[in-house]
Amino acid sequence: MTSLSLDSPAKINLMLSVHGQRGDGFHALTSLIVALDFGDRLHVSLKGDGVDFHCSDPEVPTGEANLIVRAACAFRSRTGIKEGFKFDLDKRIPMGAGLGGGSSNAAVALRAMNELTGRPLNRSDLQDLAADLGSDCPFFIDAVPAKMTGRGDILDPLPQDLAKQLRGRRVLIFRPDFGVNTRWAYRRLIEASPRAYEPEALASARLNDFASSGELSGLLSNTFEACVGAKYLAIPCLLEELRAEGHLCLMSGSGSCCFALAENEVEVAAIRTICHSAWGSGLFFIETSIL
Repeated sequence: MTSLSLDSPAKINLMLSVHGQRGDGFHALTSLIVALDFGDRLHVSLKGDGVDFHCSDPEVPTGEANLIVRAACAFRSRTGIKEGFKFDLDKRIPMGAGLGGGSSNAAVALRAMNELTGRPLNRSDLQDLAADLGSDCPFFIDAVPAKMTGRGDILDPLPQDLAKQLRGRRVLIFRPDFGVNTRWAYRRLIEASPRAYEPEALASARLNDFASSGELSGLLSNTFEACVGAKYLAIPCLLEELRAEGHLCLMSGSGSCCFALAENEVEVAAIRTICHSAWGSGLFFIETSIL
């Protein structure tokens, strides 16, 4: 086998609670994260030497600024493999969206390279490499519903009964015509500390309630929503309107993408109408489901 194509799924955070800065400069967090049946498509092939990266979206950075390229360099360094790789990315996940597109691409690239070179690394090795690339990256090695802690590098897959309740749930993803820089969002939290952070006990209580009841309404919470929304007012204004109509919704990650959970076509149509009315022709809107 000399080439491989893999889906690179987006993610949403059904809960994202940030507790404060750690001694290593990262932030401590607790999250419940799930992958979506929507994302990019990555084609990886072996080549003589070096690393080539091409993308359908010209706005995606290339060179060492790109996580796929960094993943390839890290993989070759870790394994000692001299083989080169060519990457062709069909980009569908918006950038600056809080959907983990870059992290997903990097993790899927690691999986593909490992497969193409005879699996020199085991799952734990791949997760370690992924953690060095970014906080969300380890999740995408398996991409199963999981509790995320630490700086995002500690993953505990949900019990099968809870994961089964989530899989297949209809999700609507919507994004305004602007992105949010993740580093900027974390700086906003730091500037507003300590009041911007949440106690870990509060996040744990939400997860325990969800584990016992299976109800998502008490789980949906995002520390970033307040600080990002203070600048980008379009986000909280739309979410407040949706919540007033009884729809379960939340901003994902550090934004700007938001999501809503829908039960039927009537609810999908109602949410779509509200989103289009609020954000106009620049709206990105898709219907998908939890993997």
